[in-house]
Order: sequence, then structure tokens, then C-alpha cells
Amino acid sequence: MKTFKQLSVLMLLLLISLYGSAQTAQPENKSLYKVFEMSVGEGLNLQAAAKVGIRPVYGIFGIGTQFLSTDYKWAFGLGIGTHLMKQEKQSMNLEYMIYHVTQNEIWTDNFNNYQQVKLLYSKRIGKIISVFGGPTVNLNIAENKESFGHTFESTFAPYDMYSHVGGNHTAKGWIGFTLGIRFDK
Repeated sequence: MKTFKQLSVLMLLLLISLYGSAQTAQPENKSLYKVFEMSVGEGLNLQAAAKVGIRPVYGIFGIGTQFLSTDYKWAFGLGIGTHLMKQEKQSMNLEYMIYHVTQNEIWTDNFNNYQQVKLLYSKRIGKIISVFGGPTVNLNIAENKESFGHTFESTFAPYDMYSHVGGNHTAKGWIGFTLGIRFDK
């Protein structure tokens, strides 16, 4: 598992360097929205996201890890976001992410889905740096039937406010938070 943690950190550093070189190579276009951010939360303890799109709507690619639990988990996902308010020094964003979660192995074949809705407020603190934070609504849906020769039970949810166990899937929901730093122009 130590190797996977090291690879996660290397991936984050690679994303940062790629974002920095892309920012300097492209001419400025006011209608494009290009952002790289790193954040912390209770679901994915450490995460990175690249956001690209036009000003009202943008796509999101995210990767993260949950290392503050008994077993190691990582996830990657895609999402969509929009600006509810966009001013020079502050903004309010609404985002929806969907991740595939892998736990204690290189890849989990079983369905282990993490969905997250974020309401984020950001405040600019520098020319290209903003800090952000806000509440999240989270849902983990994982299959609990026997497949691939074993019964799978997800341990991703840090706690649950909603829980449902069905014949094929288990769903756990909770309210959380996210805090982070954003690099944009």
C-alpha cells in the first residue's frame, strides 16, 4: 500500500506541473475556464481536480485518496459544474462528481460508486490563487452480492446519516465538507 500512496502523491505533482505548463503556453481567452485545485474532505481525504470549460459550465476530472481509514482507498471520477455567482474576487460554484472507488488493491472490479454534490464558495487571495470551501452531500453505492468469486462490502463511507441495504446494493449517505486551494486565471 505504501507504493500506492507514493504513486498518488506523484500523480498530484504531475497534474500540478502539467497545469502550470499549460497556463504559460496558451494565450489568454476570457471565455475559457481552466482551473487546477487541491482539497481535503472527509470522503476523499486528499483530492486533486482539473476543471476545463466555458464560463457558465465546465467539466471536471478528479482523483483522490482516503488514507485516514483502516484500509487504503483511491478514486477517480468525472463531473460537471457551474458558476452560481462569478465576480473578480469571489465566486460560488455548484458541482456534481461521480467516482469509481478502489479499495485495498490496484483496481476493484465490483461496483463501488461515490457521488458528491458540492456547494463551494471561493475567495481570491492572490493573482491566480483562491481558497474555497463548502458543504457536500455524499452517497456511496456499492454492490453487496457475490460476484467475481467473493462477496464485496465497501468501507468507503466515513459515517452514514442514511443507510439502505438491498438485495444487490448497499447505499450510505452523509453530509460533509471540503476545503481547498485553487489555481486559475
